Amino acid sequence: MRLTSICAALLLAGCGAPLTPISTAPPPVPATPSPDALAAGARSSPAIPPVPLVTGPLAPRVVYPRPNALIAARDSNFIFGSIGNGNASLTINGTPVHVWPNGAYLAFLPLPAADAPRYELVATLGADTARMTQPVRIPIPPPLASDSAGADSIALDSAAADTLPPKGDTLAASRLTADTTPVFVALGTMPDSAAADTDRVIIGRPIPRGTYKWFFLPGTVLRETGRDGEFVKVRLDAELDVWVAASDAVTLPAGTVEPRRVASNARVVPGPDYVDLVLPIGARPAYAVEESGTDVVLTLYGTKATTDIINYRPDDALVRTVEWMQETSDRARYTVHLRQRPFGYLVLWDNGNLVLRLRRTPAIDASRPLSGLTIAVDPGHPPIGATGPTGLREPQATLWVGERLAAMLRARGATVLMTRTTMDPVALGDRPTMARRVNAHLLVSIHLNALPDGINPFKVQGSGTYFFQPQAEPLARAVERSLVAQLQLPDHGIFYDNLALARPTWMPSILCEGAFLMMPDQEAALRTPQFQEAYARGIADGIESYFRALPADR
Repeated sequence: MRLTSICAALLLAGCGAPLTPISTAPPPVPATPSPDALAAGARSSPAIPPVPLVTGPLAPRVVYPRPNALIAARDSNFIFGSIGNGNASLTINGTPVHVWPNGAYLAFLPLPAADAPRYELVATLGADTARMTQPVRIPIPPPLASDSAGADSIALDSAAADTLPPKGDTLAASRLTADTTPVFVALGTMPDSAAADTDRVIIGRPIPRGTYKWFFLPGTVLRETGRDGEFVKVRLDAELDVWVAASDAVTLPAGTVEPRRVASNARVVPGPDYVDLVLPIGARPAYAVEESGTDVVLTLYGTKATTDIINYRPDDALVRTVEWMQETSDRARYTVHLRQRPFGYLVLWDNGNLVLRLRRTPAIDASRPLSGLTIAVDPGHPPIGATGPTGLREPQATLWVGERLAAMLRARGATVLMTRTTMDPVALGDRPTMARRVNAHLLVSIHLNALPDGINPFKVQGSGTYFFQPQAEPLARAVERSLVAQLQLPDHGIFYDNLALARPTWMPSILCEGAFLMMPDQEAALRTPQFQEAYARGIADGIESYFRALPADR
């Protein structure tokens, strides 16, 4: 299940594909697929075994939506769960719903009426009947404009919304105008040591509660320029302000002076597994790193560059040259031209020096591509995670697949780190750190998909693979091809997505959503060794294909 802002609303049902536009008119969609597609335990993929027959007592259960949940859909939504017997019939709010042989069901139905916000389930087996009521909350539609003037006013307000600061920011700006004494904050706690690495970073956002965009070193000192609830706006340079969590912004004593950041002469220092670009600056700057083809671009905010000399070692196999430019009066840009595409990088702080550490591509034996490599396998969740119609939890299924994947990778010569081997929770932020600390050459996170409210699950299906850093895009494509070949589900696609397990920079990192746990036949398949094996083999073969092509690609 992908870790996005949708997850909080989905709760038990999990989260999955990106939101797609929903028609304002109620679509004429059936509650279930056609009878031919579902007859006699039909499967959505040849790789999925037949759903086993369950003949227990009638016991209607709704897994999603939860009782009294607010449904974030306009006209229709899915409902799924089980009724205990695959031979029984089911209606929901009077509409017949298909029941799989194991008693599971999944339907896409019109929302209940606002004056009767509930699903009425009636399960029937011969003369036996079982009923269940699931109350929900239905969103109230916004009022329509009463006249043309009102409509113009609404349009104007909407158009102006992006140009107006939040109310909290306006108040903070007023205070700063009245008192010209600048306020400075330190991001995170000031490190005890003069050195710090990126296992702890402070997240910067373009708007309060917005997506993650910048990642700063703890101890970076910036000027505060506004507040909005639990967020603080800080100034990176004269042209850019961003937002950080208020809990990450420690107000410094009055009279604090803004650090003077001047990047002087640089040096390129090669090591056996990486090359360092060392920039003496004197104080931690806010920064951003971007990949562009075979270039890595380091932007330093609030920094002036006076780099006269850049010292190289002769004939380094990775770094060709480094160029710098003063983009604005207080923003400098360093472009590192590599001889091949980037494989990984870190930003470190070391006693007054900002260090951009560029990782060398590992040596690959094309006949045994994984030999000698370290691969981090992350069985997604817990905490949280999706739940299938008969109660299979995502953390359990991903652990089964992860264990099989680890065994395959070891058999092919790799050393494997499992981020978890039990059902005990592992913090999300700890997982990339674990991979970095064992110097993993690759990180793959295993998940199972679900959908946000309002999306028809019979129309949106398949295997998907997610990446965030450009260096991981070839890996995502190789694994997606292999997953589709092994699981024979639709190709849901490759997605750029800002996910915690796709964000690491020291190694190519991807997240796989091999199947949809909310689909009854796929949930049943995930309980079987053969489907677990197919999911694991899809990932393993894709990883092997990626590393086999690496020498030619780079």
